[in-house]
Amino acid sequence: MFSRPLTILLIAMACIPLMGQDATKTKAKTATWTLEEIFPKKSFFGPSARGMAFSDDGRFAAFLYRGYDERRHGNDLWLLDTASGKTERITAVSIMAKYQAETRKVQKDRLKKKKKKKSKKKSGPTSKPKKIESSTTKKSEDAQSKKNDKKKNPEAGHGKGDQVSKSDADDKKAPRYAGVSSFQWAPKAGELLFISSGDLYRFTAQSRKIERLTSTRGAIRRPQYLPNGKGYVYRKDDALLRIRFGEDLIDRIDPKLPSGVKLRSYKISPDGKRLVILATKGEGRRSGSRKVSIANYRDRFMKTREVPRHVSDDPISKTQTLVFVCEIGETDLEDGRLEEVWSQAATGPRDILRTPEWSEKSDRVVFLVFEQKSDKVKVVEATFLSKKERLQRLKKRQKKEAKEFALAAKKRKEEGKKPKPKAKEKPSDAEELENEPIAESKIVYEFMHSGGPNTPGMMHPLYLADGKRMVLMTEQSGFRQLHILDPTYSSLDQLTRGHFEVYPVGMSKDKAWLFVTATKGNPSCQNPYKVNLATGKMIPLSGQSGSFSNLAVSSDGSHVLANFVRYGQLKELTHIDVAKKKSTVLTHSHPQKAEQLTKVSPEFFDYPNRHGQRIYGHMFKPKDMKKGEKRPLLIYVYGGPLGTRKQVTQGSYSSDAYFFAQYMTREHGYITCTIDPRGMSGYGGAYERANFEQVGKPQVDDLVDGVKFLVARHGVDPRRVAIHGWSFGGFQTQMCLYLEPDVFKCGMAGAGPTEWENYNSWYSTGTIGSSRVGTPDLKKYSLLPLAKNLEGELLLIHGMEDANVLYQDTVRVYRELLKAGKETHVELFLDPTGGHGLGGDVKRVNKARKYEEFLLRNL
Repeated sequence: MFSRPLTILLIAMACIPLMGQDATKTKAKTATWTLEEIFPKKSFFGPSARGMAFSDDGRFAAFLYRGYDERRHGNDLWLLDTASGKTERITAVSIMAKYQAETRKVQKDRLKKKKKKKSKKKSGPTSKPKKIESSTTKKSEDAQSKKNDKKKNPEAGHGKGDQVSKSDADDKKAPRYAGVSSFQWAPKAGELLFISSGDLYRFTAQSRKIERLTSTRGAIRRPQYLPNGKGYVYRKDDALLRIRFGEDLIDRIDPKLPSGVKLRSYKISPDGKRLVILATKGEGRRSGSRKVSIANYRDRFMKTREVPRHVSDDPISKTQTLVFVCEIGETDLEDGRLEEVWSQAATGPRDILRTPEWSEKSDRVVFLVFEQKSDKVKVVEATFLSKKERLQRLKKRQKKEAKEFALAAKKRKEEGKKPKPKAKEKPSDAEELENEPIAESKIVYEFMHSGGPNTPGMMHPLYLADGKRMVLMTEQSGFRQLHILDPTYSSLDQLTRGHFEVYPVGMSKDKAWLFVTATKGNPSCQNPYKVNLATGKMIPLSGQSGSFSNLAVSSDGSHVLANFVRYGQLKELTHIDVAKKKSTVLTHSHPQKAEQLTKVSPEFFDYPNRHGQRIYGHMFKPKDMKKGEKRPLLIYVYGGPLGTRKQVTQGSYSSDAYFFAQYMTREHGYITCTIDPRGMSGYGGAYERANFEQVGKPQVDDLVDGVKFLVARHGVDPRRVAIHGWSFGGFQTQMCLYLEPDVFKCGMAGAGPTEWENYNSWYSTGTIGSSRVGTPDLKKYSLLPLAKNLEGELLLIHGMEDANVLYQDTVRVYRELLKAGKETHVELFLDPTGGHGLGGDVKRVNKARKYEEFLLRNL
């Protein structure tokens, strides 16, 4: 029993109702659900917008999007005019067909189907695609006139072949429209570059003009505008090519890299005269990987395919990551000077070294290095040397060499030897200056990382307005918070504070503010803020509370574009006018069925574990439950680190934690809940790192404490407690049944890694524990020795073609259970053609039916 009362979280500004209350305030009567309805063959969720970004002046924002009926195809480019609030579709089949043969095939196919449909049925409305809306109030198409349709929906009025039938998504034989894969705004003008079918196009916002820039068979990779906006650079194979608008010359700007060195990424300096390159040398990260066989039973006889797998006791690849800088200038330069400023030998699969960031003055770059073997973080700065500095170094070196020569000559004379002759032709200072380094690097700050395994990959220093100090997120305080690094004094000062997480998104043009998302005030939410880089003050950018993702903020912080979701409101692209405090939904991505099935919100709760730490969850409770009544409990758990993600999140409409949980509550009267125990991400470093060298044990403690809490406060029958999870959650489910058989009566464990020594090294060495080369040290965390403790009922589920968590993990633990005489306590449910998430012969509805039958039989 606990003395502290339950704290019900105030979700979405305290207006989200509890289980049984309709989030849209419609009738309270609960309709009967069927598994076939909530787990259809095709998802009833549509694709979301992505790639949101604002123009330099903040006037326009662009994003990539496709409607529900177009979900089989690629995204199109859309434009938001923040001044007028209008949203416009820029690309479509009818527009890109002018340039692309493959798109013309799509257009022809759609027109042919439309004509065929008209010939069969001359009367009646034609199928229309989902419309993208520019108002917060969504009206059904039936209620809108054609005039309003065209006014509010930018898709309306496009050319031939733009409309898609509702059956198009299921027509796998029909040609597919590639759409737009990426785009980048110009640094100054209201124009952008976008890639479609591997070629580059230029779009001007004012004129709405599209211009094709390339027509190649090879794909254009990572295009970047020149800093002055008068051209662009793109990568082709290992070459960086520069093109200026209005000129015919294609200029290669990357100097020749040393033998065996491969270009990974690059960034041009703000003044356009310098280049920083991230490169690799050696065997590559996958070297030293072994091959494992995946069995395939699809044909008459079994076949196998081999997949690479690097495990914890495999040798570390002999790979180096290098940073180069060079000067490229504004003229054609075939012999650009290349300077290596950093080289890092691989120490582990989770080493980090990302593309460096330039200072505004283009005189230096900064980057962060993480060595997994030592857990050491280094912030490194490479500074360019001026001609004067290089000349001073040259003179100093020449003076030193002259002194050494004189001393050597004196010594030889004393020894009776002839003096060494001087060089006949001494190089000039100008010639010698060419051999002097153009830049030098040094470690400006270093510290030990003792937090979560995923945090080092999120730490990325950015220069402040003075071009010397930097802001970066670290976990030094125990939570992911912002810090200011001053290389002059080698000091790291915490900027934001609290028991919550802060995730940087971008910086304002004046470098006075940092735009972030944060879990401040509610760990189940991730809301947008702007942080004052002088004071650390956090100012909300939205009046709504929920889960914001793919955030883009205009450079002055006045406009926000992001996907937003919370329970009772499906994920849609939302535009926030910060000054007007106005939020506008721009997309309508999901069919009516999705809206009907997602109206109910779970009840959020938290409780203290045995160590006094807060553990968070949400639950569904039966409406007809009476005071004093005891009901069975079904817990869903994951339990492992997921970067920034967790399960107890606003608007997480997942198959297990939302739909199946709510189904078991509505149809069978279960109390169902999802719990985030220690081991999960998003709750601080102590939680995310809790797994290390004690995998699964902190989670078991927290889940047992959760059961006690729910028994005491929410009418749970302690004799009827079930648990289930997938992947890490499949491991965790087994761990609970083996270690706490008196608490957990049955469980469904999906694709759980039972032998961590056989899982991929990137995950296992960061999350589970360290291991020596050639010795499978992680074997001590195997579930096999614990299987004999099973007393309840266990259902093991796995896809037999799983290349992530190998099917052998389930087979081997099943064998141990049989050897221990547990054959009447364990069942196998296999997907012969399924992968890690099944999806072969076993569909979501099949899994749900099996789960339902197993639970009703055993609880």
